Amino acid sequence: MKRVLVAGATGYLGRYVVKAFKEAGYSVKVLVRSKEKMKEEGPFSSPAIMEAVDEFVVGDVAEPASLKGICSDVDYVFSSVGLTRQKGKLTFKDVDYKGNLNLLKEAEESKVERFMYINVHGAEDCPSALIQAKKKFVQELEKSDLDSTIVNPTGYFSDMTEFASMAKKGRVLLFGKGDNKMNPIHGQDLAYYCVRSISEKHSPLNVGGPDVYTYREMAELASQTVNPEAKITSIPVWTVKAMLPFLRITNKKQYDLFQFFFYVMTHDVVAEPYGKIDLKTYFEEGEASR
Repeated sequence: MKRVLVAGATGYLGRYVVKAFKEAGYSVKVLVRSKEKMKEEGPFSSPAIMEAVDEFVVGDVAEPASLKGICSDVDYVFSSVGLTRQKGKLTFKDVDYKGNLNLLKEAEESKVERFMYINVHGAEDCPSALIQAKKKFVQELEKSDLDSTIVNPTGYFSDMTEFASMAKKGRVLLFGKGDNKMNPIHGQDLAYYCVRSISEKHSPLNVGGPDVYTYREMAELASQTVNPEAKITSIPVWTVKAMLPFLRITNKKQYDLFQFFFYVMTHDVVAEPYGKIDLKTYFEEGEASR
């Protein structure tokens, strides 16, 4: 039986990955900062994972000492470690780059068979600190003697929840006309794709969900589901660009994340389609659970 270490196990994607590896017959070891979080449902209704975990280690990728020997008994390492927002003292560089690098060093020390990393598709040229940190780690991973698989998803359904949240308040904001395209993917579908691809020698792997939408279509879909009376408003791209320097001065942490989302929403982000869960169903199920 193959044994996998999942880092980022209590995040949105990580929870689905833990369940998917377990279903596929793997022995699953997880790195978590809190045992209690494994018992609870995660963000955006992602599943509790305690019953799918064979072994857990409490540690933090930002603290190298807590990772000592963590990869000594595993065949594969999977990492979706990363900040969804900067809070406290930790930065994207601290976690997305240095944290994953700490984990990679342990994997190299133990000579694991493969290291799988979840990156981002379609944002290679984005200047955001988030993307730059991820890019820097990918460069280190590609230089490593370890075999690796880099998975580049377009975007998660959970990110699209923001459309539903805005629609519920009565107004959905778009950058520009909203005619750029994306095929976002559900966490469960992406997890199955990762498990299927864990031994894939071709890398990187670019993947998205089964359906391609414009951002305006996603906004309309969210509005139809949660609040048909919601208005959709386009903010001129030049207005946002003019505002960015001021945001950088007043709130650097918020600026980095906003810059990433602005970049993605003003570019086409489409990759190989995969999965079965459609966005309309996701919005409907999210509304039904409220």
